[in-house]
Amino acid sequence: MNESDVLQSLRTIDLTLPKKFFMEAYKTSQEYLQSNEDLYTLSFDDRSDFLRNAAENVTCLGTIFCWNWSQIYNYKPFLQVVEKVYGHSLLPLIQHLLKFIDPDIAIAKLTLSLFAFSNNISIFSSNIKTKFTNTFEIFRIQNIYVEVMWRYLLYKYGYYQSIQRFINLIQCLLAATDVIFEAQNIEQHVNDIELLVERTELTLVLDDMDRMDYN
Repeated sequence: MNESDVLQSLRTIDLTLPKKFFMEAYKTSQEYLQSNEDLYTLSFDDRSDFLRNAAENVTCLGTIFCWNWSQIYNYKPFLQVVEKVYGHSLLPLIQHLLKFIDPDIAIAKLTLSLFAFSNNISIFSSNIKTKFTNTFEIFRIQNIYVEVMWRYLLYKYGYYQSIQRFINLIQCLLAATDVIFEAQNIEQHVNDIELLVERTELTLVLDDMDRMDYN
């Protein structure tokens, strides 16, 4: 976003630009989920049950990554609008999470993919299924991302820094879990996630049909 446009809009607490920001965040999350080939390895039922959790995780962490890299959290009027729309309890949790965002873009992307297939948030919500038919497939996917991340860390940063960054990554995911838990109490967020899930699931089903026709 153009900095002057941001300042001009946010001085008057204009909701248009922040709402556009979050609409783009949900849209990007949908595009990511639709393009993730690992989701297609899950059975139809498992994927359907797992999708809401994945959408929640990707939207949360992906949006915070954007906050961090754009430095938009430095604009107090923007934060005021966020607080107006999503309530005052969410911002302190987001600010805490920002402390653990790794500046390495490759680590950030791998963290997002790993978090997409982490279902620990389901222990907090009765709306998310806690058991899946094929948990071994989910563990397999998780292990792939973890192994790739660890190999990348060792290659670029060495053993000592790799441990430090991996601990920081764990703290990042724990902080993101706190943000999601709080966000699940916000009606606007819940409705947006439900819409995101419905659109993504429809696209995945249509892709399944295309793949069957192609084969």
